[in-house]
Amino acid sequence: MLKYKPSDFNKKAQFGTIKSGYNPKNGNSIKQFVPQIGLKYAPRTRTMSQQYTIAGTKFEDTILIVVRHNKAINKKLIVMLPDKAYYDIVGISPDDSNNIITYDIVTLKLNTSIK
Repeated sequence: MLKYKPSDFNKKAQFGTIKSGYNPKNGNSIKQFVPQIGLKYAPRTRTMSQQYTIAGTKFEDTILIVVRHNKAINKKLIVMLPDKAYYDIVGISPDDSNNIITYDIVTLKLNTSIK
């Protein structure tokens, strides 16, 4: 079972979708992030053994964040972290136990197509 202090959740992630639109100045098409859910998160690190295990897989260039369990999180959402970078959700490890406080580990991969 994961143990976190409330002070560990000191950053905010925005979960949302991408909407296509047009730049009013020049008419070029643009992609805009539309936030739907804002959640506090705690960054999670991997052990060296875990890093060696995922080397060469699709999870090699991913990061992990931990959020309180939320059924609204799904792989169709895009995540914007405080560094203003956008990430795709490539995996969700939900905690469906009967504990009072449960956490989800969300695996994120940088999305370079959204600016």
